[in-house]
Amino acid sequence: MVLGTTWRRNSEEANTEDERERMRTGRALNGHSIPAFSVPPAESSALVLPPSARRLDAIRGLAKRARENCRAKLDAVNEPNRLNPVWPRPRIRPRIDIDQLTQSAVLPKIQDTMVFVNLLRNASLKDSIAKLSDDVLDRLHNPHREPVPQSISMYLALEHSSQDAYNRICRATTRNFESAEGVDEMLSFYAIEKFIAKYTGVESLHKKFVTIPIGPQLQAIYRDSESARNMLYLHERTQDIFAELERTGTIPIIDGIATRYDYLDMALDGHLEENDVVLMVSLDGAQLYESKQSDCWMYIWVIVNLAPNKRYHKIHVHASRDARFISDIHLLYTTADGPGLVYCDGMLGHSGKNGCRLYCVVRGRRKTHGSHYYTALLKTQRCAPGSGHPDIQVFKIPPGGSDEYAENLHLLVASPNQRQLDKNKIDTGITKPPLLLGLKTSHCLGVPHCMTSDIMHVAGNLSDLNISLWRGTMDCGPSDDMDSWYWAVLKDRDAWEAHGGLIEEAGPYLPGSFDRKSRNIAEKLNTSYKTWEFQLYTFGLGPALLYGVILQLYWLNYCKLVLGFQLLCQHRITTEDLRHAHVLLCNWEREFETSQPPCSQNFKKGTSDLDYAQWNMERTIGNIGQQIRQLSNPYANLSQGGLRRCQVNTLLSVLPELDEPPKGFPQGSVDLGEKYALLRKRDLYFHLPDPEHTKVIARFLGGRALHRIKKWARLLLPNGQIARSAWRETIKTLEKIRISRNVKIDLDGQIRFGEILYFPRLSVEADPGDEEDWQFVNVALLQLYSTPRQLAFASCTHLDEFCVFDVEKIRSVVAMAPHTLTLPSGVTEPRFFMMERPGPDISNLGVPYQGYLDAEDDLDDLE
Repeated sequence: MVLGTTWRRNSEEANTEDERERMRTGRALNGHSIPAFSVPPAESSALVLPPSARRLDAIRGLAKRARENCRAKLDAVNEPNRLNPVWPRPRIRPRIDIDQLTQSAVLPKIQDTMVFVNLLRNASLKDSIAKLSDDVLDRLHNPHREPVPQSISMYLALEHSSQDAYNRICRATTRNFESAEGVDEMLSFYAIEKFIAKYTGVESLHKKFVTIPIGPQLQAIYRDSESARNMLYLHERTQDIFAELERTGTIPIIDGIATRYDYLDMALDGHLEENDVVLMVSLDGAQLYESKQSDCWMYIWVIVNLAPNKRYHKIHVHASRDARFISDIHLLYTTADGPGLVYCDGMLGHSGKNGCRLYCVVRGRRKTHGSHYYTALLKTQRCAPGSGHPDIQVFKIPPGGSDEYAENLHLLVASPNQRQLDKNKIDTGITKPPLLLGLKTSHCLGVPHCMTSDIMHVAGNLSDLNISLWRGTMDCGPSDDMDSWYWAVLKDRDAWEAHGGLIEEAGPYLPGSFDRKSRNIAEKLNTSYKTWEFQLYTFGLGPALLYGVILQLYWLNYCKLVLGFQLLCQHRITTEDLRHAHVLLCNWEREFETSQPPCSQNFKKGTSDLDYAQWNMERTIGNIGQQIRQLSNPYANLSQGGLRRCQVNTLLSVLPELDEPPKGFPQGSVDLGEKYALLRKRDLYFHLPDPEHTKVIARFLGGRALHRIKKWARLLLPNGQIARSAWRETIKTLEKIRISRNVKIDLDGQIRFGEILYFPRLSVEADPGDEEDWQFVNVALLQLYSTPRQLAFASCTHLDEFCVFDVEKIRSVVAMAPHTLTLPSGVTEPRFFMMERPGPDISNLGVPYQGYLDAEDDLDDLE
């Protein structure tokens, strides 16, 4: 293992940039077992190298062999196999000569675009276009800290209040505490905002699009020791992956960007230093008005260096050692909805002939006399000329980033006239050179590799597709008869409204940790139905509510989509589950095309994009939108709100002591360890359990004496969910609660489901020989559900069977919603279907579940 000081000294002694690049590669692989390397003996004294040169050669050899070793093992994991989608085959980045591309441009619009590409390519902090103030530039080069006025705490406390409220409190403080220390330093609202802007270095650049530079915000994170330590997560996770590869030759758990082949390829190339910053950018449109369109776009930066549970916090939308260093910024992925992505990638969009956002080689098909291309893999009888290519096997679809991109881009840019340009746009799927071409290839995956799918919009699009088919509202050709659509089971108005009622009735059975519950879709579909509600319905409630409604053929196909999607929503997924999801989704697509009309969705290419969802982007739009007080100039107000959010985040990164301290467990709770905690309500007095419960608890104690107990109402789980109990929930009406007492448990290696009655703490003798040595055993009393029936969803009956088990066997809180099931024998019986929260670590990152607080109970026997 080579110390950091040795690396830095050798780097300073390096004579060329090539030597430094090789040494960075070795540093990226630091800490791994490397095959022995020895410098061959010199043939003569004339060839003897000085110690520094021999040391440099040794480092080169070590880095080269280590890199080849890791890459060989990564490629072995990635051996081409139609059932092994864990990583796509290595993607060769397109080699694009920007100078040659610029010279080949003929048309004025293309030439203008290339001017912008070259401006970005040659951008620097000192050029006239950046227009950064001298203060900002000075802070970027010379970070420093200075005292902050006392009134800054008051500004942060009143962040969402009006300027008048701040100024009134300042005047009241000055008047009431006239002689207090520091009161004469109170700043006006204008002065405090000027101070924050100067202190953080965060300012906006006003062109047609308001830009808030990311540099000062990133620099601020490294000015606090704890924040700087958090930024090492990606580097440390990368080292763990390399170590796992060398030890086992595989990566068993896929848990985010660090396990992606594109990222690992960059790390193995030696482009990523320990202190470099890796970013993702997320772009989305915002609807500012309720009844009219608004062309408003917002973007956020996601700092990939942070762990996922910190990456999506508001304050994150290294002073661990006293040192100054230069951090390079790397852009990894760009996420956006369909319209937004067109601005980034310069492509035609999903309705084009080559409409894949990942730019694979799959071409769309167009109906005769139609203008819209569909991603139909199977050839149909009514294809227009040029769309009649042979069937495409879904298991053989290549990864995104076709090798043809560079050639097609040159073809488009060199178009001699407008007519040829329009033709080339259709043929290539490219409309213009993207501005991202101006970024360094060593600091960006480049187009099209940096373009990726987004699981949130996929959920919304697939929901819209299926609902349109079930309702029979999708447009069809003149030769198609909608009466022959056997899958359109909800086209009747009464059937649709009854189905919406069932969705609404299931709402109270979805725990509060599921966030927003699904409302009546028949009433809210065309007005305010949220993407999260679509996901809960389509990929949670749908299989149970549509069982026996849709024909078995279509229902089974739909369930393959649901199960594959649910697997991908997991934040951590095993390679086996990923392969399973891949097979399910491929089979769903193939069966879907053969049994139902072709659609414009192709989900298969997104089966390994686990860490990309725009829930954080949606929440940012909502947070900033809520701060708008005056609707007369919403665009300016929204921009100012975004700037203020960036300035406050930067300030809290530098001075985290100004932020609200993290809340611990509420008063009266008991920390059980391993991130479990008992939460009140709790019995005020000790008592013996009911006779039926006493037998079950006594059986658990195995002959030890059962003493009086106090019931506890709630249990905090390590995943942040709170399991409640029938003891407290059943005293409220169904309309006033979100049932959270049903849990998934691990009983002797078997997954079961049950309803928590309450949590007793059992006092037992730790040492039978010592009457004064007592300890608590923390358990749950539960009423079991039956073993799930083998359907595409878990369907259970409520058993008259009780059990007691250690609370650490509880895995999660689930929904158990009532439904009526007709068995193959024709018998109809009431049952419960189980639903888990989809993607708990994706959509809820950075959004704490406020489940600690309970409504006060007007009872005197509780505390």
